[in-house]
Amino acid sequence: MSRMALHVLVGTALTDPDFCNRLLNGGRPALLTEFDLTAEEREAVLPIEASSLSEFATRLEEWLATNEQPDGGVHP
Repeated sequence: MSRMALHVLVGTALTDPDFCNRLLNGGRPALLTEFDLTAEEREAVLPIEASSLSEFATRLEEWLATNEQPDGGVHP
């Protein structure tokens, strides 16, 4: 896994207000199909509860910090 797909996801939300709204308000499952995420990444991103993009990104970064391996991969 590369963090790139997750960075692109958050970057898209930063630049597209409609995308950001859907990401935070129930449209996440459909949006995630547009990104090259692993099953583990999808499982981590789907249940995040956040009322702002900043809060979403913080939760995502917390998950990455807990699950990332030294080689850049993610623990299953």
